[in-house]
Amino acid sequence: MIRPYAVLPTFEVDGTRLRAIGILKTVEEAVATEGDCVRLRFADSADLVVLGGARHVRDWQQKEACFGKDVMTLPSSAAVGRLLLGDALTFAHDGDEWRRVRKLTLPQVNPKCASLQRALTESADWLVEQFATSMPVTLRALTLEWAVRAVMPPFIGHTCTLREGQRFAIDTHQAFYALIRKAATVDRSALLHDPTLLNYRQRLHALVDASLSGIAKEPDTMLAQLYHALDVARHPERKASLANQVMGNLSGSIDNPATSLQWCLIHLARHPEVQTRIYQEARAQPRDGISLQKCPLTLAAVKEALRLTPVSSLVERTVLQDIDIDGYRLPAGTAVLFSPWLVHHDARVWPEPMRFNIDRFLQGPVPPYHYFPFGTGKRHCVGMSLSLHQLVITLARLSLSCRVQLATGTRPVDLRPEFGLNLAPRGDVSLTATPLAAPISADSF
Repeated sequence: MIRPYAVLPTFEVDGTRLRAIGILKTVEEAVATEGDCVRLRFADSADLVVLGGARHVRDWQQKEACFGKDVMTLPSSAAVGRLLLGDALTFAHDGDEWRRVRKLTLPQVNPKCASLQRALTESADWLVEQFATSMPVTLRALTLEWAVRAVMPPFIGHTCTLREGQRFAIDTHQAFYALIRKAATVDRSALLHDPTLLNYRQRLHALVDASLSGIAKEPDTMLAQLYHALDVARHPERKASLANQVMGNLSGSIDNPATSLQWCLIHLARHPEVQTRIYQEARAQPRDGISLQKCPLTLAAVKEALRLTPVSSLVERTVLQDIDIDGYRLPAGTAVLFSPWLVHHDARVWPEPMRFNIDRFLQGPVPPYHYFPFGTGKRHCVGMSLSLHQLVITLARLSLSCRVQLATGTRPVDLRPEFGLNLAPRGDVSLTATPLAAPISADSF
């Protein structure tokens, strides 16, 4: 028998506690109390239904047409992202707009592109150099610059400085967070005139305008390619869409990979035996260097880091048509949350879920509804392959130079995950490095 939405297990969300512990902890409490199919009821905003089990992810994958990405209803993060970055791929409307933007973006984030390969390798080597000292290295600034170095040149060229790229990434994060908080109490028209949004858009367009001045000298950048694909010279009204798409791709290719690398380095620092295995794999590579395909063990380490600490821990969707889940009827328009965090830590899916064990990913394929750090379905992250290449190349090359460990005095609280816009370490963690007796170049074989 199908039961109505009104009798769905319900968790009353206390606003004061929500502000204190955040949405991810609130979701965990709701699931622990009411089960993994539970309605969150808020005093001042619409309900959210948590679908926190692997079976729910399978339902999503099998009935993808029933779930859409709502970029209009505040205070959803997708709706705030739409205000900030317009028709960028992540925030494009389902349907023709999304298909059009995705078609333009996919070739530009292919890690086989020569310009991307060069930038990924150079950024990895730059990071290795930063560890060539006995001084502690703080991860937030390090990984941010690493990510900017990897994607800014092939995306928008060299006209603007790396420092400007870092500032843009920080501005995006801060503006997003500020507007998310405001969106809970003000309407769309107020947000459209909010100084935070207006100032951010002004800085974004200034960066794009400056970069456009260099596209004749750098015709292979994403900016140059999309400028011509959109025929902006003849259709200047498309310039805003160009800015949204390129800078949306740039932002997404900086923030999440930077945070992912923080987690990878932290997990490896706590597991020196895995660093040794990565080193053994990397030093056996042929002269043409390190790649994703040749480093399955390193890839497994990255995947396990993203299982334990998935940067995107919650995924928002909207029910597009009435659907039955766990014997309950969810009506069209219901906002739902799927959670990599919950599924990745579910002992029914992952034995000893809190243990870092890279061999989980060396024993055959993992069902897609058990593991989805990059989302799933047609709107999964198109930068997944690029991000995995970036992380694997960097960790493998680093393993040939040194071993990393947590700096003396690291507090356990700093290592705890904290969910803001994504899942990041609570503190700015520092690592130290011990050089290998005879560092080996990845290009010397």
